[in-house]
Amino acid sequence: MERKLKTALLNTINEYNSIVKQIDDPNTTPSRGLQLVAAKEALNQVLEYFATAEYVEHVNGQWRIKVIVVMERS
Repeated sequence: MERKLKTALLNTINEYNSIVKQIDDPNTTPSRGLQLVAAKEALNQVLEYFATAEYVEHVNGQWRIKVIVVMERS
């Protein structure tokens, strides 16, 4: 479970950061920019939810995963 969560959070963070870069690209069309802003806001809401649960944090304009302890089954 913890590994799946970590993978999902990493994918979400990477997608968010990719969208931010695309928004900042001067070659992005206005209509594409609006789509990207909507997607960014949706992902931001997901990340804010996990920040409240203390799985991720927003530091210096970047999202990152906090330490997730993975317990091995014996």
